[in-house]
Amino acid sequence: MLRAFDRILGLNARNERIARVNEPAAIELVNDKHATKEALRAAGTPTAPSICLLRSRREARRLDWGELPDAWALKPNRSLAGAGILLAAGRGDEGWRTGSGRALPPWEVAEHLRLILDGEFSPRPPDHALFEPLLEPHPALAALTYGGLPDVRVVCRDDTPMLAMLRLPTAASGGRANLHQNAIGAAVDLRSGRVTGAWAGRDSVSDHPDTGAPLLGAVVPHWPEVLDAARRCADATGLCYLGADVVIDAELGPVVLEVNARPGLQIQNVTGHGLADTAEMETIR
Repeated sequence: MLRAFDRILGLNARNERIARVNEPAAIELVNDKHATKEALRAAGTPTAPSICLLRSRREARRLDWGELPDAWALKPNRSLAGAGILLAAGRGDEGWRTGSGRALPPWEVAEHLRLILDGEFSPRPPDHALFEPLLEPHPALAALTYGGLPDVRVVCRDDTPMLAMLRLPTAASGGRANLHQNAIGAAVDLRSGRVTGAWAGRDSVSDHPDTGAPLLGAVVPHWPEVLDAARRCADATGLCYLGADVVIDAELGPVVLEVNARPGLQIQNVTGHGLADTAEMETIR
């Protein structure tokens, strides 16, 4: 049964819970984006496809630039909070171009690739570099946002969704869906998938500040499939408490982009409901 909880979960309590219920091996798994995708795929959980994983400078030098698609995302395999992600929106005169139309020549991509491999964006260097196809948001969500790729964060206890929010990029967030980078957080009703409130920082908003699109009452497309994808993450990763980031792609539908062993607490402010009463988890699976 889906429920909402009113007691706020603080940072220390969250960390204590994570240490108690999430096994170290499961945390290590989800800190590795490529390994997480492999685990999700093996469990039949829809996840974002991969192009290639580069583990060293030698592999990077062997990369055939001509085999990359017109649009892609280059990510550090172990980075946090969206750090170090480089996006190509299409082909350009000098290689590719960004979403804003800026030229993105191969030498710049190669330099960014070097920084990723050196661990510039990761907690523990060195790192690996992951190329993925650039996902395109479902038209219903593209109409709500300003560029970038919106996603749905679902916090789960085992296979039970507890809270959900839609994260919408803004001009201030640079097209990213991270709340700490000024994206919009919109509360989503678990039963209906309908937006019930939205926040830009500490300000309540009813419309997107850049596009003017009305947010309140909007319905997340494929909502049952979004929740189903989030539910599957516990069994796939071994986590008992997690945050699943689900993207609704225009062609693929809902796919899990990442799984977080330490989901942030902002979702409580966005939804107006707390997570403290999910603490009745006594054993590690």
